[in-house]
Amino acid sequence: MDMDQKEREAQVVEQLREQVGNLMAAAQLLTPAIREQEERKYDQYLAILNQGLYRLLRLTEHMDLLRQEELPCRMERVEAAELCRALCREVGGLAGSMGVTFRWECAGEEAMVQADPAMLRRLILLLVDGALRRTGRGGHTGLRAWTEGERFRITVWDDGEEQENAAPAGPLEEQLTQRYGLEAELTRAIARALGATLVFERSEERGRRAVLSLPLDHSGPGELRTPRMGYNPTGGFQPVLVELSERLPYQAYLWDELE
Repeated sequence: MDMDQKEREAQVVEQLREQVGNLMAAAQLLTPAIREQEERKYDQYLAILNQGLYRLLRLTEHMDLLRQEELPCRMERVEAAELCRALCREVGGLAGSMGVTFRWECAGEEAMVQADPAMLRRLILLLVDGALRRTGRGGHTGLRAWTEGERFRITVWDDGEEQENAAPAGPLEEQLTQRYGLEAELTRAIARALGATLVFERSEERGRRAVLSLPLDHSGPGELRTPRMGYNPTGGFQPVLVELSERLPYQAYLWDELE
C-alpha cells in the first residue's frame, strides 16, 4: 500500500469519526425532547436512529483497524474463560430477541492467556456475528470454551444453512472472504495480532464452526489486570451492541434498554 493511499484512508476514517461524533452529539441533545412526548412511537424512531449510529461506529472502527499494517494490541495477562462467560451472558439475551437460541459452555478452570482484552472481545463477537448472520429465526448457535493441553480453545458454531447457489465456489476461507469481506478480513487480522490460530470448518450435518486457539500463559501470578476503564475502543458504547448492531432488532436500542 503506497503512502498516498494510506493518507487517503486515514483522512476518510477521520472524517467518518468526526461525523459520527457530530451525529451522536445531536442524538443526545434530541433524546430528552423526544422522551417528553406522550406518543411512544417516537421511542421507536429514536431506537432506529441509535442503531444506525452504532452501525456507523462499527464501520468506522473496522475501517480504522484494517488500514493499519499492525493492529494496536495492548497485550496483558487475561483470564480468558471468565471473559468468555461474561460475553456469553450478554449475547444470550440479545440472541433471544432475534428468535435464535444461543447456547454456551465455558470450562470452570482458570485459563490465563496473553491478549489484548478489547481485541479478544471484538474477535469473539465478530465470530458470533457471523454465526448469527447464518442462523435464521428458530435456529441455534453457541460458544464452547475449554482448555486442551497447552491451548485455550473457543468454538463458535451455528446450524444455519446457506441458501442454494448462494455460497461462492472455492475453499471455505475464500468463501467467507467473498461473502463477508470486511468482517472476515478483520477477524483474521485480529487473530494474527493476538498470536492465535483460527480455523473455519463445516459441521457434519449443517452449519459451520470457527475454532479459535490461544496458547496458555504460565508466566506466574504477575499482575492480573482488570479491564481498563480509561480505554474503550468503542467510545464508551457497549461492545456487544456495537459489534452485533447489524444483526439485532432495533428494539435492542430503545432508550430504556441502553440505560
